[in-house]
Amino acid sequence: MGASKKVRDSEFTKPILEYISEHFPNANIEEWEHEKKESLNFNIHDENATYVLRIMDECFINQQVIDIKPMLESFNVAQVVRDIRDFPIVVTNSGCIFGSP
Repeated sequence: MGASKKVRDSEFTKPILEYISEHFPNANIEEWEHEKKESLNFNIHDENATYVLRIMDECFINQQVIDIKPMLESFNVAQVVRDIRDFPIVVTNSGCIFGSP
């Protein structure tokens, strides 16, 4: 699974970073690796707060790269991240949850 995960990361990270940059234009975005290695993870640092966003691997199964930004938009991820600022936001196939899945 190592090689396919690496390809997935490079392919799906770009549209996620584009989405975050559009919604948090002045933020500093850091990628980080979760110990379970089951998600793509981002810290979003802006002047108001630091937000944590995790997008679970299940979101990438049977998805095309071009489907990722529309998925994030449909779940209104940026607004959820802002509204729930003190908790990590985890994106699953069902939408956004708070904390760990």
